[in-house]
Amino acid sequence: MSVQRFLGANSREAMRQVRAALGDDALILSNRNVEGGVEILALADDAHGRMTTTEQTRSAPAETPSGESATGLRSAADASRQARAYASQAVARTPPPRQPEPPARPAEQPAAPAQPDFAALSERLLGEMQEMRDMLGRQQRERHGDHDPLARLHQRLWSAGVGPRLSAELLAELPAELDAATDSDAQDAWLARQLAARLSVPRDEAALFDEGGVIALVGPTGVGKTTTTAKLAARYVMRHGSDGVALVTTDSYRIGAHEQLRIYARLLGVDVYAQDAEAALDETLARLADKRLVIIDTVGMSQRDQRLVRQIEQLSASGRRVRLLLLLNAASHGDTLEDVILSYRQAARAANNRLDDCILTKRDESARLGPLLDSVIRHGLRLHYVSHGQQVPEDLSLADATSLVSEALRVEDDSPFTPEFSALREPVPSGQKRLTALSRGLLGQGRALRAALDTLRANQPGFALVEGAWQLAGQPLARQRAALDGMHGAQLAAARETGDRGGLTLLWGGQRVNGCDWRLPCGAVSGEGRLLASGWQVQRLPSGDVERLEWSAQQLGPEAHVLAAMPSSPALAWLSAWQLPWLAAAKPNQRVELDGQRLPLAELATLATHDSDIGCRYQGRRLTLALHRLSVRHAAARGNNDAPPLSLLTAVPVDLDSGRRLTRRYWLAPEAGDDESRRLIARQLLLAELPALTRRAWQGLADAGFDGGDAELRLQLAHGLANVALSLAHDDDEWAMDVRAQLLALLGSQRSRQASTLLDALIHLFTARDVFREVAA
Repeated sequence: MSVQRFLGANSREAMRQVRAALGDDALILSNRNVEGGVEILALADDAHGRMTTTEQTRSAPAETPSGESATGLRSAADASRQARAYASQAVARTPPPRQPEPPARPAEQPAAPAQPDFAALSERLLGEMQEMRDMLGRQQRERHGDHDPLARLHQRLWSAGVGPRLSAELLAELPAELDAATDSDAQDAWLARQLAARLSVPRDEAALFDEGGVIALVGPTGVGKTTTTAKLAARYVMRHGSDGVALVTTDSYRIGAHEQLRIYARLLGVDVYAQDAEAALDETLARLADKRLVIIDTVGMSQRDQRLVRQIEQLSASGRRVRLLLLLNAASHGDTLEDVILSYRQAARAANNRLDDCILTKRDESARLGPLLDSVIRHGLRLHYVSHGQQVPEDLSLADATSLVSEALRVEDDSPFTPEFSALREPVPSGQKRLTALSRGLLGQGRALRAALDTLRANQPGFALVEGAWQLAGQPLARQRAALDGMHGAQLAAARETGDRGGLTLLWGGQRVNGCDWRLPCGAVSGEGRLLASGWQVQRLPSGDVERLEWSAQQLGPEAHVLAAMPSSPALAWLSAWQLPWLAAAKPNQRVELDGQRLPLAELATLATHDSDIGCRYQGRRLTLALHRLSVRHAAARGNNDAPPLSLLTAVPVDLDSGRRLTRRYWLAPEAGDDESRRLIARQLLLAELPALTRRAWQGLADAGFDGGDAELRLQLAHGLANVALSLAHDDDEWAMDVRAQLLALLGSQRSRQASTLLDALIHLFTARDVFREVAA
């Protein structure tokens, strides 16, 4: 079947192209709106005729099952019905098999006319019909999103109970690595990481217990405040003993509430104090001033009770700061949870207090955790504990984001309350709704910003130094210069810590960057091949190649060196004496010795023999390098016969995506470190990208308003941002893929893995964070 595709600005233009190319008798297979206009798939009438004609001698006009003529522009459904009708007629007209006759003599044998092979024709028709059905089925599935990973992930979130607003925020930018992937497990793992990154949980109980103070458990009736109070007290007693904790109950409405808490307190060996819900807490809390932790069990109150604000005011009016913990019922409907959180937070603000912490209760009674996680994430609450039963203290556990998200997404049965994503389209807001949508979008960006920063802090070595440099760049010039020495020491300490875990490779740039009056700082790569987000500027290092190498050995203890150019003879002698692996980039006209002759590297490339193939990334491309090797000697000064043996490494990089061959590259390395040299080539390519990227960051900081600050601090920050962007572009780990998607979603960019795009997104990330902080202040 010769199916052709036509694209026009509108339906009329697309149909004009169909008639011009295929005539008025063309068969229309499908038409749909696409980006840029209307797309029509059409088939020539003669191609369709070959599919439906059964006998060449029949010239009667073709009739559809409804009796209409088959000429003109027809739909795919009519064509399919017509093909089925002709197929059945062809099978019905197939003659029965004849009995074999005795062969006639050659002279008497008549010339029989050729008979059409109706069985073969029928088989062909059935095949063509199946092909057409497959095509229509594919189009139908595409319209319903069956092959769209975003549609599948949307449906997965909705089935788990996560609402459309948070779903749209999470799926704003799917990583390019997963967009066309057929591995649904990888897509689901990415989705789980996005949810877990936005769910704020404490790292351990020290965040709550070690801080001490006064904690008040608040929430609607029946949510489990009294039982949770006893569970918290029991966990505190197990960590710190019973002397430093006391319990207070204000629940004078519920029969037996005081006695229930007294029983728990007696078992734990702690003091409990009861008072009326309307009474002030000043005197009680004054008597408990020596207690490290006081837990208040408040009276349950509906979120729509008019007395709610007065209750929070009484808790907040005492002389001590009261930290509010909201208990949320995991079995509640999403709208109910939304109402509870909004009402209690408004009451806290009215009482000049804050409500930022919560505890999940009745986990064992909930069918889906998605609605609760949705509400907690969107409102930015910190989830401390999860209660999943009545036993004290066993049925209370510290909140773990990964396990909670995994349980929320592990939903096997469909819900009658979950809509189908393919059946819904979010309407365009207008008027006041547009302002509400804008505020929700800003909150979503804030959550994505925080998730990206948290992930970078946890995985990118030295990222905290970049944050510190950015914050310092916004301060007065005198304070910037006063902090530079301390920043230099912090960089050394962070690099030593990374080196102790897996070793360091130093990247010696040192060359002057085109268009700038500064030199590229010295950088470092961790043992896993990840760039450190810090470096050391030339003016802070000793003068002289050997002196700098000595400094690096004393301060950092690197395991290898990568150089932008061939080291000087003294530096080469130092490296040989220390027997450290090294690799230097070389130019085609650089000369080395071979068989007593000084020859340029370009002339020796044809003499090198194939060594191995290397795969790596460079400037956003996936490359393969067929590495060739040749033994040469350093072209030392005349009269010096102690030139060390070297390995000339050369390769022509090939772009795996386009197949294009790039410019040949050359490297020199010690002959003894053949295996190490292959590993260092990928790191030298990182160093080759840094000058232009650092220059771009330098200019980007000027655009961000940092051009009037200290030049050393600005270069330090530019180099750190360039390192982070380049590390993200090259890293294939899941965390890097997640951060790339988050950064590009904040930037509103196309899915690009270019380091320059990621650098722009990083500057946007820090700028947006400053704006959010300023608005919050």
